[in-house]
Amino acid sequence: MPKKLPWFPIFVLLAFVLAAVFAPYLAPHDPMQGDLMISQMPPAWVPGGEPAYPLGTDEQGRDVLSILLFGLRVSLAVGFAAVLLSVAIGTPLGLLAGYAGGRLGELIMRLADIQLAVPTFLVALVVLALTGGGSVLKLILVIGVVGWANYARLVRGAVLSEKEREYVLAAEALGMSRGRIMFRHILPNVLSVILVQMSVDVPRVILLEATLSFLGVGVSIETPAIGLMIQRGLDYIYSGVWWTTVLPGLVLATLVLATNLIGDWMRDAFDPRRRAT
Repeated sequence: MPKKLPWFPIFVLLAFVLAAVFAPYLAPHDPMQGDLMISQMPPAWVPGGEPAYPLGTDEQGRDVLSILLFGLRVSLAVGFAAVLLSVAIGTPLGLLAGYAGGRLGELIMRLADIQLAVPTFLVALVVLALTGGGSVLKLILVIGVVGWANYARLVRGAVLSEKEREYVLAAEALGMSRGRIMFRHILPNVLSVILVQMSVDVPRVILLEATLSFLGVGVSIETPAIGLMIQRGLDYIYSGVWWTTVLPGLVLATLVLATNLIGDWMRDAFDPRRRAT
């Protein structure tokens, strides 16, 4: 039997998603407008802080809470959209490689092997560095396209175990086309494998986006992003301005932990080998 629903991680993730969606209404200040007269103001609960800036301000006098709310938008958008793009590319290729096989299947798998031989981080880093980094859309495209190989290989393996089952043989005997068999019959039976992999990849991509932004090749400096906040805050952490680094780091760690715990539950719930133990 699968473990009970991880209600607390689901609540945390839902709270982050809602905070990101309604960031323009929840943010107390413009995240990119600062006032040098109040730069590096500590959080409200620390002596010297003010209730108008609950989490303090950064070196440019911008509200940390407002930047975090809009930064969640970037992290979640890249995390989910890039993974969906990888699924959209890799799933049809994996279905084709597993069901049709032959030279086309071998070609797809060799391309996947080449892609998997180079770490996603390295490919994204080189591409973004050469193209100058920039927008959230570019991050989604680069990470999403690079990540297709995992899904192609995963789906191919699942299809190979499904294609000899009775329902597939019956569909072939009825003269159904390959496309209909793959997408109407086989795909629904391998969706659980795809969903489990997606739950694992979303937190990984969120961390990847933050790392690339930290290194200066992710989103542009005009975009509120958690990775950029941590990178800027490191210059001042030894002078006692800890909140511009620690608080974004805690938010990022909590977001990744919540999605990882949900992914663990999905793996236990959908993996038949785990359900049998």
